[in-house]
Amino acid sequence: MEQRYPLAVFSDRVLPPGYAGPVYVWDVDKTYLSTRFSSLGGLVRIPIEFAVDKVSIPGMPEVLRGLRRGPGPGYACAPIFFVSASPPQLKKALENKMLIDGVEHDGLTFKDWAATIRAGRPGRLKEQVGYKLCALLEGRARRPMAAEYLFGDDVEHDALAFSLYARILSGEIRAGTAETGMARAGVALDDRRCVRELLDAVPAPRGEVKKVFIHLEKGRPPSEFESFGPIVVPCRGGFQLSLVLFDLGLVDADTVRQARSAVERAPGHRRQDPAELTADAESRGIVRRATLAKIPGR
Repeated sequence: MEQRYPLAVFSDRVLPPGYAGPVYVWDVDKTYLSTRFSSLGGLVRIPIEFAVDKVSIPGMPEVLRGLRRGPGPGYACAPIFFVSASPPQLKKALENKMLIDGVEHDGLTFKDWAATIRAGRPGRLKEQVGYKLCALLEGRARRPMAAEYLFGDDVEHDALAFSLYARILSGEIRAGTAETGMARAGVALDDRRCVRELLDAVPAPRGEVKKVFIHLEKGRPPSEFESFGPIVVPCRGGFQLSLVLFDLGLVDADTVRQARSAVERAPGHRRQDPAELTADAESRGIVRRATLAKIPGR
């Protein structure tokens, strides 16, 4: 299938036909890594940074390793794919950073900056909703029946892009409504056509998006995401995310313990109080009290 949107896709794992198990799709910037995307200088530096220059968000490598391992006694080797709006020139540095963190993955999708510039579309470099929709649908065509869990942040518009993707995929919203939603999100006309073509390429039957997790990097209040419904779960850092995933039965208690240790020993402004995060998660109803009772030494 011709890729009309400038994607650079590196897929290292072909799942069995009809695979309907969990697939974890992660954003990279501000979700796994604390990459600077807020300025032109930050955008320019991204491709030339070395792996050791990239800082992991505390608790996120532990969560990724826990998801890969799975909640049971064996090694699940659960599928993990990454989607980044960075250029493919970042691939080597990103994979080296993952090696340092002990994070395994099955594929990476980047925005092809060079093709974007050659096409005379520099605006695509910072437009994210259209890119995320196309990247997710390209992956879904290869994993049509998977039960996806998506991980993003509140710096760009991941909650909007991911929830719109989930609703389009499920058929919850009609083509006209989807078109209007994409237009309001700033997705260009030709990129909206790309989304439609990629959706048409996803064979039936189709799986669904189970949950969308949003890392509150900017500290936005969780109430801002209530309009997206219960599918979107805002989380304050890696430890709180580990609690939610443990409650869903996707990681084990050891993952929670490791994520807690990571946020406790994090430097400066990244350090968090696990007790406060736990109380907040319980008060918002994203973790049940009965689940918390299962965590040793909390």
